[in-house]
Amino acid sequence: MKYFLSLVALVSLLSSCSIFGQGKKNSPEYVTKMFLSHVQKLEFDEAAQYGTEKTKMTLTLLKSLSNLVPEETRTQNKYSDAVVHDCTIDGNKAKCRYTANQKDESIDLIRQDGSWLVNL
Repeated sequence: MKYFLSLVALVSLLSSCSIFGQGKKNSPEYVTKMFLSHVQKLEFDEAAQYGTEKTKMTLTLLKSLSNLVPEETRTQNKYSDAVVHDCTIDGNKAKCRYTANQKDESIDLIRQDGSWLVNL
């Protein structure tokens, strides 16, 4: 009986962790951090999964422009980590404030089909 209760407690703990972990991955803060991290590394295809269709078109343009820069220059760049400070949610819209390259900026997100997406 003791073994059974331990097993039930373990299963409950694991399922609650997975539920809360997925909610965190769908937060405006997480989406903003992942999007900015990929853009700073010039990983535009990866960043596109966190954006709206309009954002994906912008990233396609940026990707083609970045291909004009010599490879050795792209790899020599030092990328700073973006720090997301806070996000204000208003219904299906959010605005996240962040610091990148010593500048305070903000980025807009919208919720589509239950997922937060960057909307450039």
